Amino acid sequence: MTDARTRRKDRLTAALIAVSLVALAVVSLVGSPTLWVGWAVLTVVASGAAMVRFNRGRENAD
Repeated sequence: MTDARTRRKDRLTAALIAVSLVALAVVSLVGSPTLWVGWAVLTVVASGAAMVRFNRGRENAD
């Protein structure tokens, strides 16, 4: 069985994916090049921050 920490990480990952997809849909409807660049940058930053946070938690658990 998975522990609460793993379930929480899974929920956060699912939320990150959902928010990214909704933001992508909005940006694609608007079609502004500035929004595309902003979406790309924010997606990379959010994904990187999530990976750093998850990996830091893993180091403390070991």
